[in-house]
Amino acid sequence: MRDPLVPAGLDDAYALELLRRQDALQAEARGVVADLDLVQLLSRAGRVEQVGSSVTGLMVWRDIDFTVLCRDLTAERAFEAIRPLLTHPRVTQFDYRNQTGHRAPPVIRGDERYYFATYWETSAGEEWKFDVSFWLSDAPRDYLPYAERLKRQLTDETRLAILWIKDVWHRLPTYPDEGGAFDVYEAVLRGGVRTPEQFDAYLRERGLPGRSEVGGAAG
Repeated sequence: MRDPLVPAGLDDAYALELLRRQDALQAEARGVVADLDLVQLLSRAGRVEQVGSSVTGLMVWRDIDFTVLCRDLTAERAFEAIRPLLTHPRVTQFDYRNQTGHRAPPVIRGDERYYFATYWETSAGEEWKFDVSFWLSDAPRDYLPYAERLKRQLTDETRLAILWIKDVWHRLPTYPDEGGAFDVYEAVLRGGVRTPEQFDAYLRERGLPGRSEVGGAAG
């Protein structure tokens, strides 16, 4: 008999794989954060908060997000704080963006940050991405409260729907800028979306590209 908590169209075996992968990734993330002492390392610049799917339990790939709430931060101090990570022998590449002043993208307009995306390889050859935002104000952000609200709203069905859609969408070149995690959460929890096909329609209705428009498979 089919599990009624599995969204229609999602194979039971795939559903089990999504749940097992999530749990394994979250456990691995905890170990990586501890082994690299990332919280202590980043706290030299400000107050560190680990946010995102490694906190909410909605992981589909190796990605850990941090915000660092800072006061009077300069780019030089941000680089100084994160340098031990950037110079780690298993770091393969990193992307730095100065998103201050007129360089701030519309999504954070009115706020400013120094952003680092760092790619680090485990001894087994698995690649992790660390997203670190050094915010130029120590004013509280809503990331952690949002994560707690999100976890309270999740049911077995919506959790699986989110993991399913994210597993499809994170492979697209537009992720996470268009059809990112926040869009998935809102679509599932507010819009009643349960499948990748429904999410595709949800995005199109809002003027965002669907899978076929960005190189993903249709259907």
